[in-house]
Amino acid sequence: MARRKNKELLDLAMELGGEEAVEVIKALEKKKEATDEELAETTGIRVNTVRKVLYLLYDQGLAEFKRIRDKETGWYYYYWHLETKRLPEILRARKMAELKKLKEMLEEETSEIYYWCGTEGHPKLTFDEAMEYEFQCPICGKMLMQYDNTEVVEDLKKRIEELEIELGLKKKPRKSSRRPKSKGKEAS
Repeated sequence: MARRKNKELLDLAMELGGEEAVEVIKALEKKKEATDEELAETTGIRVNTVRKVLYLLYDQGLAEFKRIRDKETGWYYYYWHLETKRLPEILRARKMAELKKLKEMLEEETSEIYYWCGTEGHPKLTFDEAMEYEFQCPICGKMLMQYDNTEVVEDLKKRIEELEIELGLKKKPRKSSRRPKSKGKEAS
């Protein structure tokens, strides 16, 4: 697997199921195909947790299995393997969902005026909410002041632009290549 694709897969695994999902994927990459019990033994992770991770990966389209019946015992064994063909499509869909959420957050941040007491962890309130509390913090009782969300808005705009460029929805802005005009003598 290409290094970049591998990193993207491991990042997604971390997002989906944490360290355990990363370990399961690494073990599956090495073995190519394995049962949940073999993966549990290899990773040192409880078999129930391995199964949970495998089904999570299966739901995302990143893992597949084949079911084989043991003729002597009648038991079914599930042999799992990674299926990364859809990885770019999955990553794009997740980024599109993130973009949509960021745009909604930006709309919310720019359409409202917020008030806040200045204490970390205390809520930002809309104008209507602040009026309900008579411009006093509902937690500590301090006077509410208008919240300057300029930095939040700029961060959201920056992340939105980065995602749009990543997704190919927007071109990367070019840096100006014009040279400043010289202030020398003009020919007469």
